[in-house]
Amino acid sequence: MSIKFNVVPRKNPRDLEAPAKYYANIVGDGKTTLSDLAKHASTMSTVSKADILAVLESTFEKIAQDVADGKIVYVGEYFTLQAGGSSVGAETEKEVTAANIKTVKAVFRPGKMIKDALKLATFQKKG
Repeated sequence: MSIKFNVVPRKNPRDLEAPAKYYANIVGDGKTTLSDLAKHASTMSTVSKADILAVLESTFEKIAQDVADGKIVYVGEYFTLQAGGSSVGAETEKEVTAANIKTVKAVFRPGKMIKDALKLATFQKKG
């Protein structure tokens, strides 16, 4: 299976009069659910899909709780997750409070196994 892409025109923001250039834009194609992961794992082991799903659900619930508690969660060689965000600046250090925080997001960093898999990926134009 290949990673799909479509083609999109983009103007140069420094020269809006210049003609647009065309770029490859990677797009999602399908999805994998937690149930799909459990089903796959059950075919690779003697553990039932229901048991694997229960383990995955509890594992991801723990990951979500720990990220919300400000921990960096290391998931083996696969990835790390942690909270990140942005805030409004203040004139002095004392003026900075939690109210300055405006956005919070999950920061995903792929680990070695995902990076290695992406190095081997192939691409296919969608359409």
